[in-house]
Amino acid sequence: MTYMTMIKALEKLAELNNYEDILVKTNATEPQLIEYAIEDIQRNAEDLDEEFDLRVTEDSIRGYDENGYIKNGEALYKVVR
Repeated sequence: MTYMTMIKALEKLAELNNYEDILVKTNATEPQLIEYAIEDIQRNAEDLDEEFDLRVTEDSIRGYDENGYIKNGEALYKVVR
């Protein structure tokens, strides 16, 4: 389990994908460049420093529940190639 801000998680996702121009999407948005997803968070987040318990892989960002298990359902962010 790793606590990090959503911006740090997106930056880690970019790093895992060798900083290629990748598209990411949430279940509520159309695919967008990862840089635009970060800008959206910077513009709209109530607390930029809020940390979440997250798992970042090359393909997605997922959250952990209060028991330490990966939350079921859609990923918070998913890489769209």
